Amino acid sequence: MKIIILRENLKNAFLNVERAIGVSNVLPILKNVLIKTEKGRIKISATDLEIGITSWINGKIVEEGGITIPANIFGAIINNISDSKLELETTDSKLKIITEKSQNIIQGIKENDFPIIPTVKINEYLEIKTSDLRKSLNQVVCAASAADRRPEISGVLFWLKDKKIKLVATDTFRLAEKTIKSDDFKTELDDIKIIIPFKTVQEVIKICENDGKVKIFIDNHQVLFNFDDVEIISRLIEGSFPDYEAIIPQDIQTSVFVEKEELFNAVKLASVFVGKVNDIKIKTENNKLEISGRESAIGENKTNLEAEIKGDKQELVVNWHYLLDGLKGMESNNIFMGLNGEIKPILIKTEKDENYFYILMPIKNNY
Repeated sequence: MKIIILRENLKNAFLNVERAIGVSNVLPILKNVLIKTEKGRIKISATDLEIGITSWINGKIVEEGGITIPANIFGAIINNISDSKLELETTDSKLKIITEKSQNIIQGIKENDFPIIPTVKINEYLEIKTSDLRKSLNQVVCAASAADRRPEISGVLFWLKDKKIKLVATDTFRLAEKTIKSDDFKTELDDIKIIIPFKTVQEVIKICENDGKVKIFIDNHQVLFNFDDVEIISRLIEGSFPDYEAIIPQDIQTSVFVEKEELFNAVKLASVFVGKVNDIKIKTENNKLEISGRESAIGENKTNLEAEIKGDKQELVVNWHYLLDGLKGMESNNIFMGLNGEIKPILIKTEKDENYFYILMPIKNNY
């Protein structure tokens, strides 16, 4: 292989794929990246066997070929080269990187030894704006479980049905659901229910920072996100997502309407006084929403917010981190909180947006 390429293009491509580089000591080659010419373009790929990322870039191809090289060494070289144009050439199992000022030779491995990154062999796809997908995934991913004890909740449910997409995540302590209406995407697919791993969702969100559109291809075991110049392919999580709809509160004992910014700041202030406990108290009385925190070694705090309150008096304890995560996903400053006592789920949403809600479980009151 012999190619001539701009350093900036090569560096950006490497930044896209490096997050899929494996850390396995059993298969050291997973710590490598693959550089290869294909279909008149240059591709860089990395995989940890769970997720694979490929970035396509343009350059002058003098001679076709490919090689796999250690990612840490390759990344260090391209980050420290100042020349704008690079020449990459392979000889046996070595990659030579030549610039106007320097020559660098990396010991690599033949491309045939690199794991095959699978493809999705389905033509039908779903297309959506990257900005819409990023916003929707950001609203729910905070509620996903990062632990592997229960694989079926260590990801985001992607449920396409009745010309709507529902994105759902839960860790059993909280739950978030976002509905994307048919006007915001195009597809001929229907009745698809898959669980996308947490890490994959994180990588998709990062790639979605660039404006444009993404095509999503799905088969029985994999999902492919095609961003034109970048592809992310991932295994799907096997198993059934919990029947979460059963825990959505249908009846509300107490309705609270409050300004998001004031509530957010009050929760942050109370969190200063709880140390590592993370528990703050919510209390309603006479159109006042009281947010408080207390820890004997630190002190105590109470903030009273003006609110419109309808229903019974309430006093309950919540994890302040989880409450803030839910508030961050709200796009309006007018927040609705549905309270149902100290052991039943809290429903949080905005007054006007029916496409997103967040459910939070209270904590046993130890105050």
